[in-house]
Amino acid sequence: MLSNIWLSGLSRLARAIAFFVAFAAAYSVATAAPINITDDSGRTLTFDKPLKRAVVFNRYNAEFIRAVAGMDVIVGVDSWVTRDPTYWPDLKEDMLVGKGQREPNYEAIIAQDPDVVIFPRNGSWQEAIKTLEPFDIPVVVLTGWDVLKHVSNITAFGKMFDAEEKAAKLNAFYTGNMALLKKRLEGVERKTVYLEEKTPYRSVLRGSGWHDMIEAAGGRNIFEHVDIETQPKERGSVHNHEVDPEAILKAQPDMIIKLQPGSYPLHPESFSQAFFEALKERPGFDALPAIKNGDAYHMNYYLAGGCSKMIGALSIAKWLYPDRFEDVDPDAVMKTWLEDFQGVAYPGRYWAKVSEWEAGQ
Repeated sequence: MLSNIWLSGLSRLARAIAFFVAFAAAYSVATAAPINITDDSGRTLTFDKPLKRAVVFNRYNAEFIRAVAGMDVIVGVDSWVTRDPTYWPDLKEDMLVGKGQREPNYEAIIAQDPDVVIFPRNGSWQEAIKTLEPFDIPVVVLTGWDVLKHVSNITAFGKMFDAEEKAAKLNAFYTGNMALLKKRLEGVERKTVYLEEKTPYRSVLRGSGWHDMIEAAGGRNIFEHVDIETQPKERGSVHNHEVDPEAILKAQPDMIIKLQPGSYPLHPESFSQAFFEALKERPGFDALPAIKNGDAYHMNYYLAGGCSKMIGALSIAKWLYPDRFEDVDPDAVMKTWLEDFQGVAYPGRYWAKVSEWEAGQ
């Protein structure tokens, strides 16, 4: 009988402990500090708990969320992400929610039942806010391509997805290398750079992340002086702007960098060779310092844009000032970015140099 009483007492104690644990957990959730995010639109959004389901526009945003919170939280992406399935092996067909950041498919977004939809500031976020408000789906504007906002972007993602430790690790990776750039470039006499987008004679202006990448590398963009507000709209944006060939010849750039189409698998060598051959055939280009000195490069978008363009900047800095970066290996940094933060294999070198190609002819 004493044994029964003793067992009954244990049972009551166990129930009491279970009740206390459940109550404490519920109380903790109820009293947890709200998550406040101030985004690129200037709005402050408040979430009462970490987010579990996100629709994400723009590859850079998707990369950062994968690095910080993992792929499990991403339930929808745009076509810029899905175009390279080898880089995103965990994507499913039903996760496509738009042709791009300017053409969202709202029916597909709503079907994913997201906790949040994330756009860059050059996406259709204003329209998305109005369209998704009746469905109680918040829209956050964070711009992964913005070199100058890396730390705040990653910090925000860490808070939103309850992944602040991983966010801090990624920020340390970024800031450490950016500090190295700044230190090694102190007092440097900046060399000039012509950066060309995929289409010939289309470059970048101040206000573009690509311009900021050149600046961070210690280069001087030969089109830094062009004010987009004074340019005809048909010439394009700060990210992809039509320029005059004569202006390139007049600037006499020390280096030419061609951004080749982004591809996680490496491009064949013949791809770069074709560009170098075409470049040298452009009228007057054979007299440019960049061509005469063999300082023309073919650069994959994956390298250029790696980790808020930090790896692109590190690579350009080493090409421009090899003596100052003799012990620095940007390709090793790219390997770390892909394998440690993106969870994919590093396929090899993502760039080619005209002088190396000529030497191999």
